[in-house]
Amino acid sequence: MIRSKGEKTFDAFNVVFMVILAVIFVYPALLIVCASFTSADAITKYGYSVLIREFSLSSYHFIFQTQGLFFTSLKNSVIIAASGTASVVVTGALFAYAISRKQLLFKKFFVMYLVITLLFSGGTISHYMNIDSLGLMNTRLAIILPSAVNAWYIILMRNFFENIPAGLCESAQLEGAGNVTILFKIIIPLSFPIIATIILFSSVDLWNNWIGAQLFIDRAHEHLWPIQALVRQLETDFKSIVSSIGGGTSLGLNSEGIKAAAVVVSTLPIVILYPFLQRFFISGMLVGGVKE
Repeated sequence: MIRSKGEKTFDAFNVVFMVILAVIFVYPALLIVCASFTSADAITKYGYSVLIREFSLSSYHFIFQTQGLFFTSLKNSVIIAASGTASVVVTGALFAYAISRKQLLFKKFFVMYLVITLLFSGGTISHYMNIDSLGLMNTRLAIILPSAVNAWYIILMRNFFENIPAGLCESAQLEGAGNVTILFKIIIPLSFPIIATIILFSSVDLWNNWIGAQLFIDRAHEHLWPIQALVRQLETDFKSIVSSIGGGTSLGLNSEGIKAAAVVVSTLPIVILYPFLQRFFISGMLVGGVKE
């Protein structure tokens, strides 16, 4: 197939444009990574640079040798992300399956009820008052429960479920299978692309959720902070946080090196998770995001 001059020009423009965007997005991340491997003296003298002038693992040594707040916050993030993601998938699958069935009574009401939550929100103050009235302040549940049901994920799963051939469910019903059996033995095994997509979206969202900890977990309960909340506190109140972790001024470290290393370590789990699930993005979002 012969391509026109305009198509070639358009493709060349796209390539140049994407390369420029890649540089813009990658450059700050590269600065952080290089700073985390740079000695305190070099950072103080030269500042941030993509060139590692004096290689040093002192920042990582400090983080991984401490047995206090940093590792506790990593554990908290794993608990919050894992339990919150599991809740999103389970509640989403149950709700999505129900509203994907044509025989559900008041189906339009439940769908409209779901959509309204996407359009309107009570805001931060009502959210805070609700968590406080439930007695969830200074607990991990204050971060997990508000994320246990996500209307957008439910809609994606509903659309995906509706694209599964109805004959499969009807055949199972003729064999005596109930809705629970159909959902967990037929629908969910065939819906792994959308479930994997939601797992990644939800886990990234929960892993990066620092605002929940800032709102609902005070400084007296910092042992319940997730890793991103700790990283943010390192940026705003470095001396007191480093003191809580186990010191650092006597180790010849500076704030920038520790901050950079903390950012790299806190981001690494999601970077590792992404390649395993990203191949399901296209099929999951394409089928789940389009209502036929």
